[in-house]
Amino acid sequence: MCVLAIFVTLLQSCRLEEVTGEVLVRAPNPGTYEIYRIESEEPLQFISEQVGQYNQPLRLVPGRYLILADCSYEILTVLPNVTQSLVAHQVLFNPPVAPAAEDNFSIQCNRFTKTKSRQHLHNRYALNILHGTRDLLVGMIPMSIDFNKVNDTANPKILSYNLSGIKIASYEGMKPATSFFVSPADGLLSITETQKFGRWQFLLKGRYRVEVNGTRLEVDLAEGQQYEFRPAFLRVSSSDNVNIQASSSITGTPSFVELNAGHWLDLNETYPVLPGEASIKLNGSLHEHKVTLVEGELTERKARSVLVDLDCSAWDWSCLGSREIFLYESDKAYHFAEGTSDVPILFFEEDVWLSIQGSRDIRYKIPPTSQDTTLKVGFLKLIPRQLHRPGQVTDLSRIEAAGAPLTGHSLDLPVEGDVLMPLVVGRYYLTQYTALATADWDRRTNRLPISIAPQDTVEIPYYVYVSEKKLKQIREMQAKTRQQQIQKKFRLMQSRYRPIVPTAVD
Repeated sequence: MCVLAIFVTLLQSCRLEEVTGEVLVRAPNPGTYEIYRIESEEPLQFISEQVGQYNQPLRLVPGRYLILADCSYEILTVLPNVTQSLVAHQVLFNPPVAPAAEDNFSIQCNRFTKTKSRQHLHNRYALNILHGTRDLLVGMIPMSIDFNKVNDTANPKILSYNLSGIKIASYEGMKPATSFFVSPADGLLSITETQKFGRWQFLLKGRYRVEVNGTRLEVDLAEGQQYEFRPAFLRVSSSDNVNIQASSSITGTPSFVELNAGHWLDLNETYPVLPGEASIKLNGSLHEHKVTLVEGELTERKARSVLVDLDCSAWDWSCLGSREIFLYESDKAYHFAEGTSDVPILFFEEDVWLSIQGSRDIRYKIPPTSQDTTLKVGFLKLIPRQLHRPGQVTDLSRIEAAGAPLTGHSLDLPVEGDVLMPLVVGRYYLTQYTALATADWDRRTNRLPISIAPQDTVEIPYYVYVSEKKLKQIREMQAKTRQQQIQKKFRLMQSRYRPIVPTAVD
């Protein structure tokens, strides 16, 4: 027992006399830093971690240590009975107004590259950074601070930078989390900050791009500037009796408004936007329309509509949306908008004509004073009867509009088979031109008046005169078609009434 007591006493005495060194990190104000003892540098390994206090010496056993402060590091060797001294400078970022909790200011930086230790500091306006040259990303602007250039580098200093601020004012009825986006206008860094309306975004001076709902505004921020403004408002609406949900249910594509060629807005919704010039385009249209957005004011554009109603049943998907619809401006050969039947087509233009797939060259003039127009459609089934009569050839058969509000005519009707043509309710002519084998090759014109009513299919058999060779070709083609139809019907019957063969017979 005596020997054991002596051994313990000697061991405690050795520990009390263990040799240490000191580390002192001086800074303008109190605070903490991290310190790690390095066991191995290749590969890098740590065996302990401590927290040190600025301006207070910290006793450590000799060895290699990593010191981590804000956005900075130092590696030093602690020697026995030696005090190692480092300097940490204070860097202050001064916002132009007293910051609130929901205001936004960010700093990003690397603390120690070997461990990929990166700091993301939010709403911290004072940093303690170790002496040397340090790189920071303040807001969205790269900043390099070289403390070697300050006077009296042996003592801690305080550096101060004035921030600027951007804020878009909140408004009555604002939806929660309504936000704006800020990014550098020079495009050197692809980085964006997001902030809510009514809150400050603090930044260094510079040129920035502000974005809200597809609208942009470039701002030059001076040092210490408070840039605050109100949003403008944009609304594109339709009449209450226009079913804008029909597009989603029939075509799978909702009705929308494209703002500034790349941002999509819902109809009949009010959106905050940035003041300035903008362009809007309705889906299905090729035309962009300019609008002027004024700070604090609502800009509303009300769209007109036209609906081509095929009178389909509610779930008849073979009928609903089965015809393409085209809109034209007067004297323009190409359409500026397209859609489908049974779906309202929205437009802003005043002088507008409409045509339907299958009778595209016949156009209907939409009344210019009508906000919303619904057009009923009927069908015309044309059944050619081919004849050969020496000296006569029908060189053109077509459907022509009988008068306003319809104009134009169809393409030449084929003589080989039947045609089913959709037409807006109204009056038309079946017009035929027949060449006669006379000395002057006279031409005879026949016009048959036709009236198209809603949900009606009018069948019109008509005679066309063709050459003997052409008639033979048509008859052969018709016979081949009939044979194919008979074979198809026979195969269908075989599949329906296939004999059942027993698996076993007694």
